[in-house]
Amino acid sequence: MAFMTQTSYSLVRVERTDTVATISIHRPEQLNGVNPAVLHQLQQAFEEVIAEPGIHGIIFGGEGKAFVVGADLGFFLRNIRSGNLARIVRFTEAGHRLMNTIDACPKPVIACVRGVALGAGVEFALACDRIVASPRASFGLPETGLGIYPGFGGTQRTPRRIGVGLAKWLIFTGKTLSATEARRAGLVDQIVSDELLESTARSAALNNIASDQTECESPDLIALERFFASHRADELRAGTADTGNDRALARAMKPVAAKGPIALRLAERLIEDGSRQTLAQGLQMEIDRVVEIFSTEDARRGLSFRANRQVGHPDFVGR
Repeated sequence: MAFMTQTSYSLVRVERTDTVATISIHRPEQLNGVNPAVLHQLQQAFEEVIAEPGIHGIIFGGEGKAFVVGADLGFFLRNIRSGNLARIVRFTEAGHRLMNTIDACPKPVIACVRGVALGAGVEFALACDRIVASPRASFGLPETGLGIYPGFGGTQRTPRRIGVGLAKWLIFTGKTLSATEARRAGLVDQIVSDELLESTARSAALNNIASDQTECESPDLIALERFFASHRADELRAGTADTGNDRALARAMKPVAAKGPIALRLAERLIEDGSRQTLAQGLQMEIDRVVEIFSTEDARRGLSFRANRQVGHPDFVGR
């Protein structure tokens, strides 16, 4: 008979079954969106579980239909409007501290992704040792469409996981990948049925099964990797990048036109410069540009547009 205990914070739950702990965000009605309180409670939960000698592995997930849909846009907007960008910096630093705690955890941490993983959700998953997903899972980094860039390690861990070109493709286009597409791109390690998801994640945690990603062999993804790696963000946004009359590349480039130009340039710089630095240096670069990006009119417009659930795309002005 399995031995089970549970600890509940207000927004996070920790369940221990024998030697495996499951840490879950408990905001199902908000699709497990991340705010400062969630980060604080997750940090507490991970530190608590890491310190327990009887726990040998950790599963990380979200309760309800979503894994994690990203950061709380209302938090960003309130602090932009009040001019309190220092709070956004502290929030970003707290996010990095948590991601680094997960990344450096001496016990295997398995991301168990049942539903939507957007923005911070993808960044959480990338900080884990292995990503196990349901066929219903999906993955996306939509930040440049909001006038900002992925700020919890997305510009750094994504290229280290799938390469610079595919990282640019995901971040510049904001494309949402199905579980199957994410597996082909190298973002996901394993897809299993909903019924087997938790037992598979548990087995990986117990047996310390890390990521088993191999080099992408899909011709269409290799073409995307080369195309996005070899062209500038401004060219892609303007639609002037040379596709060699390849219609698939032209279609892939098209969504970039709707993204924030400043966000694209900063994301490009962070991806490229970060790839030449250590991970720690690259992550610090992300933190260092937070005030710059959240000071822009584009960030205010993009975040307001999404928060108000408007249809179409924000009207970015490049300032």
